[in-house]
Amino acid sequence: MEQTSISPFQMFCLVACFVVGTTFIMMPNATIGDAKQFGWLVHLWGTLVGVLVGSVWIYISGKHPGLSLVQILNRIFGHYAGAVISVCYIIFFIQMAAWVTRNVSDYMHVTMMPRTPPTVFHLMTLGVCAYAAVKGIRSISLVSIFIVPYITLSFWLPYSVMLNEWEWRNFRIPNDFQLWPILSETTYAIGFPFLETVACMMIFPLVRTKLKSAVFGGTAFGGIQIALSVFFAIGILGVYRSSHLLYPKYTIFREMEFSSFFEHLESIISINMLLVVFVKLSAIYYFAVTAICQVFAIRNRAVVAIPLIGIISAYSLLFSNIAENAKWIHDYLFIYYVPFGIGFPVLMVVFTWLRKGRGESTA
Repeated sequence: MEQTSISPFQMFCLVACFVVGTTFIMMPNATIGDAKQFGWLVHLWGTLVGVLVGSVWIYISGKHPGLSLVQILNRIFGHYAGAVISVCYIIFFIQMAAWVTRNVSDYMHVTMMPRTPPTVFHLMTLGVCAYAAVKGIRSISLVSIFIVPYITLSFWLPYSVMLNEWEWRNFRIPNDFQLWPILSETTYAIGFPFLETVACMMIFPLVRTKLKSAVFGGTAFGGIQIALSVFFAIGILGVYRSSHLLYPKYTIFREMEFSSFFEHLESIISINMLLVVFVKLSAIYYFAVTAICQVFAIRNRAVVAIPLIGIISAYSLLFSNIAENAKWIHDYLFIYYVPFGIGFPVLMVVFTWLRKGRGESTA
């Protein structure tokens, strides 16, 4: 465990960046396509579930103070079984890092640099994140403190320019509206990004006070930002257009007109949005590196961080195109995330209770 601490506000900003991350890029067209004008409700529902599931993670951390996720697994399940589950989480962290890396390269390749090979984006992005992981989580969290307020302003102020395109009729409720079938069809919006935040258990011990308010606040803040962004996309572009665009947010920024002097502001705003993604990817990278170091008793993070650049870059090429990636998210992501975000944590709670009961009986 890194010998440092982070403040509740740093944790709040880090969790907010983790939740927002690539969700701004990947989710709007999918949830609008499935839930139509109620796509923003899907993300509010996901935020509520994310807070409820997060309370389980905080409960576990409270029962094992001062221990990270990997250390808690070893304490509850023993050295061998705990190590096996920890390796599963390490693979999970590496996969998340690879998917985020791929999302960044796809976005940059499609919107701004179509002639640049994706591997160039992978190596540049992962090189920065590897350096951040070696520097430590405190450096990443300090960056997030500056990123969150700046991104909030730079992202939402331009929307005021597009309010003249707003149409309330885009939210007209159809006669055959059924809420629960829509929510059941969009469970991927719960897995991505809210079940991913289980990775933050790696740094729960570093927050000395107000951990619960920091995690819940960051989750709620990030989820509401996502819901609002989908709400604005529907109001400005409409359901049909938003659901058929690959990146609705980019289209909104591209169609903004401040004056004839300012052009292509969408590129500037897109770069600003990617700052949040870099914070998320740096955090995931750090979690993966730290977990590997704790499982295999490695003291030098650089020994692990540098080789991971090649592994994550290669793994990010698993999907051949954006459509294949989107289909996997829609059909399988929630099922794949449930064991890591809900299954293992519930087992940890049960085994904690059993160990406590056994100890009281022995006493």
